[in-house]
Amino acid sequence: MKKIIGMALILGVLFASLHSTPKMALRFHILFMGYPNEALITDISDNKMDNRFHKKKLAALKEKTYILTKPPFEKQTKSKLDTFRVRKIGFLYFAEYYSLF
Repeated sequence: MKKIIGMALILGVLFASLHSTPKMALRFHILFMGYPNEALITDISDNKMDNRFHKKKLAALKEKTYILTKPPFEKQTKSKLDTFRVRKIGFLYFAEYYSLF
């Protein structure tokens, strides 16, 4: 029983640490999508244009958009996945791809 509780505690701390900051959540999401190299080497910056243009909508949803300098390339859609949005839920952050269309 102690092993199960210990493992659950370790997994909980690991999950919380991987979602503790917007950039860390974004890197984990890219890694989870199957792009480990891009998750480690890309630079992440604020998408100032979208954050300014959609300010009210993003603020209401507690979201912010980010751009990757070396984005992953998806073969199925033949496009670069360069813009992501990060949502804050409680004290944790969760990332997902942000399609402009």
